[in-house]
Amino acid sequence: MAIRKPFRIPLSAAYTQRISAINTQGGSSGIVGVGIVGLMTVGGTIGTSTGSANKDARFINCFSETITDPITGKKRVYTVKRPGWGVNSTPAAGNIGNDIFIWTGETPGNHVISAFGATNSTVYNGVTSLGAITGRVTGLTETKVGANVPTIVTASSDSTGWYYDTVTAAFTKITDADFPGNAGKTLAGTFCHMDGYACIMDTTGVLWASDLNSVTAWTATSYDTANAYPDAGVAAVRHGHMIMCFGTQSLQFFYNAGLTPFPFAKEVAKTVKVGAISADAIARISDTTFWAGSTPEGGLSVFQYDGSVSRISTPEIDGLLILAGTTNVSLTTTRYYGRSFVRVKAAASVYVYCIEEKFWFEETTLTPLATKTASISIGGTMVNYAISNISTLGKVFVQNHASLNFTDNGEAYGARVQLPPMDHGTARKKFWEDATLIADREATTSPITLFYSDDDYQTYTVREDGDLSADQVYWTRLGASKRRAWGILHQANTPMRIEALEGNFEVGV
Repeated sequence: MAIRKPFRIPLSAAYTQRISAINTQGGSSGIVGVGIVGLMTVGGTIGTSTGSANKDARFINCFSETITDPITGKKRVYTVKRPGWGVNSTPAAGNIGNDIFIWTGETPGNHVISAFGATNSTVYNGVTSLGAITGRVTGLTETKVGANVPTIVTASSDSTGWYYDTVTAAFTKITDADFPGNAGKTLAGTFCHMDGYACIMDTTGVLWASDLNSVTAWTATSYDTANAYPDAGVAAVRHGHMIMCFGTQSLQFFYNAGLTPFPFAKEVAKTVKVGAISADAIARISDTTFWAGSTPEGGLSVFQYDGSVSRISTPEIDGLLILAGTTNVSLTTTRYYGRSFVRVKAAASVYVYCIEEKFWFEETTLTPLATKTASISIGGTMVNYAISNISTLGKVFVQNHASLNFTDNGEAYGARVQLPPMDHGTARKKFWEDATLIADREATTSPITLFYSDDDYQTYTVREDGDLSADQVYWTRLGASKRRAWGILHQANTPMRIEALEGNFEVGV
């Protein structure tokens, strides 16, 4: 006699555990539709994807968030769809992006400064050109010099330094012969600023500092070497009241000791034997720094520093980064839904880490749009901006938290939840009677698809007849299997917040 049982399956799980450095990940560049042959993705058909990296739990364009009742302490876990990127402006059609930041030092403190160009960069305030430089911008920074003059400063890929201030109103090259780029040094990363000094590393691991309250005046002896280990220099970034000097296999800290001519001294006790792969692979949220790097023993991981170093990437994410190659990995950060995210571009794929949830997911679109991001939060306004160093659209993209949309540059993308196979504690065959989706109801039509695989993701069955605007999202006559991997696909330009699948099945004898 068959036994009838109810089931409730949370639509959240740990990211796939089947990825290693020998398993490529196919078909992960973006969901574009549902076809007769299965769920279709750009670059592959999920219905025929058999690689290990396509199996187990995957979350594409969605992530888990935990809501805790402050009275009872009870926690509920939802899976929510990420917001999309609209178009803010088009400063440089036909060009890739180099960098973006918000110029807070110049009134009213909300200027969106971006740089575009494959060979030489042009820098824009909105869509207005501020001027061009030779080589590509390696990182836009800001400071105030002289009589408190707001100034933009950047290094270039040709090891020159440039600045734009509100007095001269033009991008000007730093010409001092003692500037390291002019003295034959190869610059590593871009500038960081502390206490009136502009600091920059070179590839030999030397940290240089400008004269006080200047970006144009440099002294030939104003430097020190981050030489705790004999590795090459990667970049210098500011962390609170310290300067972090990244090498290829080490991290060393400097603080302002009031010395002369070079004002900084080493904080030797903080030295860490973990390096960074490139300046592009370093990003920050407030006073927490994130980077992709390695140890002398090998491997490639994502680390964070918030007073101590910790690794935030899983072995599976590490395997994907290794497959992408160190020259194809970069980091940036953003915030939305009250949470903080580290975005890791690995070749054509983007993997995102939610700091509060400690949760990894995949972000896909036809072309990665947000490879460099910047945000502004003034009063009740919070807006994220982004540029792409892959796309030649030459656009600045935007996420306005007061008016979110769920398309990227007007193109639809899908949020997909794929769960690991489940047998509900027995290898006997289950006869699935029905399933109800526990989810938020949407105000407008919001189609949602149920899919499942009974043969370890070799093939899929697709049910396209759900709608989040309905009173109930409900499916019946769901076949039979010994094990089943369930999944949900949502492609509408609406939010999605789902919690669980629940229903009934019979266990065969």
